[in-house]
Amino acid sequence: MNLLWLRPGHVGGSETYVTQLLKALNKSDNSPPIELVMTPAARRAHQFLDTDFTITEQDPPLGRVGRIWRENRLFGQLDDQQLVHHLGGTVPKCRTTKKTVVTIYDVQYRDYPQYFSLAKRRYLDGAIQRSLEQAEAVCTLSKYCAKSLELHFGYPEKKCHIVPPAIDGPSSQQSQPPESKQFLFYPAVTWPHKAHEFLITLLEQLPDLQLILTGAAGTSHRRVMNAIRRSPAADRITHLGLVDADRLDLLYKQALCTVFPSQYEGFGQPVIEAMTRGCPVISSQCGALPETVGTGGVTLPMDIDQWAEAIQLIRQPDPRQQSTEAGLLRAADFSHDRTAETQVAVYRELLGR
Repeated sequence: MNLLWLRPGHVGGSETYVTQLLKALNKSDNSPPIELVMTPAARRAHQFLDTDFTITEQDPPLGRVGRIWRENRLFGQLDDQQLVHHLGGTVPKCRTTKKTVVTIYDVQYRDYPQYFSLAKRRYLDGAIQRSLEQAEAVCTLSKYCAKSLELHFGYPEKKCHIVPPAIDGPSSQQSQPPESKQFLFYPAVTWPHKAHEFLITLLEQLPDLQLILTGAAGTSHRRVMNAIRRSPAADRITHLGLVDADRLDLLYKQALCTVFPSQYEGFGQPVIEAMTRGCPVISSQCGALPETVGTGGVTLPMDIDQWAEAIQLIRQPDPRQQSTEAGLLRAADFSHDRTAETQVAVYRELLGR
């Protein structure tokens, strides 16, 4: 497995997806032996991998350019492996006789080009097209992403393998009483498409609630923080940055609800994380979110009044209980067993076992 692209704390949901996939594969009796190629930083950030997998460390120089160069050289020279899975969304530009799997998380840059530089858009166009042509198997997280590959690149949706995330359950079953839930929660890197400003405006309509934000600093972080400072609700908004798993778990349990106004998602893992912890979910209707949320939460157009009404409704005991139960039922679809079984089936098909 190629994990050289994994920069801890900087790649968003793909890092969560991969670490949970590896946990799921490790638990599976049918999983083949797996060697991980990763940086020392990624290895330090996810130390559980040391006890479960063979690891080869590579520390590419010069950032992304160095990483691409190292991938091209390394994965063009492999001798022992029968199959290579590239989990960073693209296949290196190298000739190899090994069978190749690639996981593509989204093609957001095609729908929101304004959030990407011209150079990156051109690179991704070439890299994704090449990956679709070279890989024996293409994995995605959702039907939405598979449809996007067909729409933008002509790759047949039916050829994609949908490998859903494996979502970890809560660290404990304890929860907070409804009357203590006085804040909205949004776990998201401050990237432009995450629409943090929408929630800042929304909170101004809800004077007795707070908003807690978590996640790494993205390209819109300064703009988001400036918007918070200018807002009349500034004293009720807190950005905690990156938090550890236990703190994240507690925030889900204590929140009135998880609000997710993202403009684009290839899946949207946090909404399922919230559901597993009994936290109601209100999300946008963008990207894969309607597919992901399903009947487990509420999806709305980006209208402040509708969101404010939905939040006020969820403060009532009966609607809140119904939402919690629906979320738990939906979250049950995303087990480690299901993810491992689906991914291993792809490997075994290519390996002829």
